[in-house]
Amino acid sequence: MNSSGARERVSVVVPLYNGARYIAETLTAIQSQTHAPLEVIVVDDGSTDDGVDIVRAHPVGARVLEQANLGVAVARNRGMSESSGDWVAFVDQDDLWHPSHLERTLGWLRLHPGERIVFAREIAFSVADEKDHLTDLDALAGGWASILAPREGTLAHLVAHADVTGSDAIERHDVRAMLRGPISDTTSFVADPTLLQAAGGFAPHALAMDDYWLLVNVARLHGIPHLDQPTVFYRVHVSATSRTTKLGLPFLSSAIALRLGGGLIGAEEGLRGGLDGKLHRHLLTELLAAPELRSASYRRAVGHLAALLWPPHGRRRQRARALAAQRLPWLRSAARRLRGVR
Repeated sequence: MNSSGARERVSVVVPLYNGARYIAETLTAIQSQTHAPLEVIVVDDGSTDDGVDIVRAHPVGARVLEQANLGVAVARNRGMSESSGDWVAFVDQDDLWHPSHLERTLGWLRLHPGERIVFAREIAFSVADEKDHLTDLDALAGGWASILAPREGTLAHLVAHADVTGSDAIERHDVRAMLRGPISDTTSFVADPTLLQAAGGFAPHALAMDDYWLLVNVARLHGIPHLDQPTVFYRVHVSATSRTTKLGLPFLSSAIALRLGGGLIGAEEGLRGGLDGKLHRHLLTELLAAPELRSASYRRAVGHLAALLWPPHGRRRQRARALAAQRLPWLRSAARRLRGVR
């Protein structure tokens, strides 16, 4: 890493899996950057649609790497390993950047030569005609989006209507902050690839959380600055792989593994609890609202998770209320039958 000019060479990695519906606009968002990237690498993870053909025809001039369907973590790691920039940024196939994203993040890194990673802030958006369906699937996800955009011309609408002013405020995250939950999504950071590699890369075993595991380990090596620069457009949609209803058991299990088994903090501190965040609490609520709660083995699993995350009682009252709410229709039905017998 030599001159300041060379220090601003950034490779952009885009993992692709059956993303034909969104990938053209994502590549257009990269092409529209006021700070042009050195290269764009699209790693196709065994797609069966025509997404790769769309990528090859797009004027951004991306290099396409193809592999069998090995998962997004492997795709991200491969793209990073084949990148040649001094910095690397990732864009998920359905997310978008404001045209100033790379200019702002790389400009900040240039002014802070000791830093090796930086996050920008995200603005969640949904396509307007999906909002009701999203809310039906997951009330939290349905309320995430601060902007509703049209299906056609989504990027142009966001650039025209989103407030990306931001401020000079910076929030710094250490290991303990990261253990309280994800701070943003993969599309939001620019990093020194050697830092990400030293932290172990994206974690293939952690479905929908491969970036979270990586960033917890990054925080062990380097504090993570988070800029109040809202230049990332995060798409909330019905087919997203990270919808919270799918994350409950694996995410909370991961939270316990990181807190108690990773050597990131002392065992005593880990067992005291107090390192939970909004996502932990929301996911527990999701688990307690699931139909599976009627199963004794499921209740035991959720109870063990809760006891480790919220010692010593493991949100016992919340679990009892959830079970009572699930049994209430059955009790009402039984009471009606008894009244009928009398």
